Amino acid sequence: MKELYLSLLFLFFPLSLVCSADISFSGGTTQMHMQQGMQAISLSDGATITSGSLKLQAQTIEMEGKDFRYVTCSGNVSLTDDERGVSLKAQNLYYDRQSELILIDGYLQLDDQTNEVLASAFHLEYSIQEGMILLQAQVRLYKHTDSGAMACKSDSLRFDREAQKLVLEGNAFIDWDSDTYEAQRITVDLTTEAITMEGSIKGVVNG
Repeated sequence: MKELYLSLLFLFFPLSLVCSADISFSGGTTQMHMQQGMQAISLSDGATITSGSLKLQAQTIEMEGKDFRYVTCSGNVSLTDDERGVSLKAQNLYYDRQSELILIDGYLQLDDQTNEVLASAFHLEYSIQEGMILLQAQVRLYKHTDSGAMACKSDSLRFDREAQKLVLEGNAFIDWDSDTYEAQRITVDLTTEAITMEGSIKGVVNG
C-alpha cells in the first residue's frame, strides 16, 4: 500500500485534483495524506479552495474522504458562489461536496445578491441542489421587494430560493411597507406578496 505525505511551508501552491469535481487549492502550509482509503489534505496559514462555482477561504481548511468529499473550514470563513449569487461569512463551515450540503453552527451572515436578501442567524443548513436555506436562532432577514423593504425576525426561517417562499416559525415578526405582522408561523409568497399567518396572530395594517 502506497502512502504519500507532503508538507509545504509558506507556499502559494495551486493544484487540481481529479475527482468527482476538480478542486483547486492553496495555503501557506499544506499537508497531504494520500493513502488509499484515507485521503486527506490540510491547509493552514490562510487557505483557499475552489470547487465548481464555490470558492472558500479560511484560516484552515481540511478535506477528507473519498474524492475529498468532506470539507471543514474554520477561522474567518468566506464562501462565494458567483453562479448562484450567494456569499456567506462565518467562523466555521462544513461542506459535503457530494450531497452539496453546507452546514454552519455559530453566527453567520448571508448575502443572496440574486434575490436581494441579507440575513443573519446562528445556524444554517443550505441544500445547494434544492435551493433551500434553513436559518435558526435569532434569525434576521431583510428582503428588497417592489412594495418596499421587508424586515423579518423569527426563531427559525426557511427560504426556498426556487419557489420564492419564506416560512417563519417561532415568534415570527414581519415589518413590511409600514405594516406589521406577528404570529407563531408566517408564510410569505414573494411572487404574489401573499401572507399567511397561523397561531397567536397580531398585526397592524395601515389603511
